[in-house]
Amino acid sequence: MAAQASVQAQLDQEVLAEAADLAQAQWSDMTLAARFSEAQGGWVDLAVSSVRVVGVLTHVSASGEFILLSGHTLIRVSCIDLARGLPRGLAPVTEALARTRIGFREGSWLREQWGKQVRIRTQGATLPGPGEAPELLGRVAAVGRDFIELDNGGGLEQRLVIALGSVISLRVVV
Repeated sequence: MAAQASVQAQLDQEVLAEAADLAQAQWSDMTLAARFSEAQGGWVDLAVSSVRVVGVLTHVSASGEFILLSGHTLIRVSCIDLARGLPRGLAPVTEALARTRIGFREGSWLREQWGKQVRIRTQGATLPGPGEAPELLGRVAAVGRDFIELDNGGGLEQRLVIALGSVISLRVVV
């Protein structure tokens, strides 16, 4: 009887170790975009290039490069330093990514903002003042494949052309 209990305990330990290895393998396949996909509809608290941003996560872009908060703030995922509010559960990565791929497209969303007032944070903008985040303010005048043109009120020759690759976040001023 004692030998049988010992064998059962050893089998239980092996099953637990195998389950732990499987869970670890699942986590190693998980992407941040998949985690955000699981959090859609919930509140998230983010540090985006050292600036706190809080809102309801409404969409993850099909590319996985951007998320949309509260329907009007587009954030580049690679610029997120920290995130709170993401569910802990493991969803199959392929399922989460499939939901993402049929989701919103950042280019289409950007074109919908044409003519609207926006605030854009970029990686290389000059700081307006001590302790302030670099933000560019203007109306969306054009959206190309890899750029956004802002009308900042200075006439055609003064419009800012911003490379999408440098955009940290874009918030529609409502």
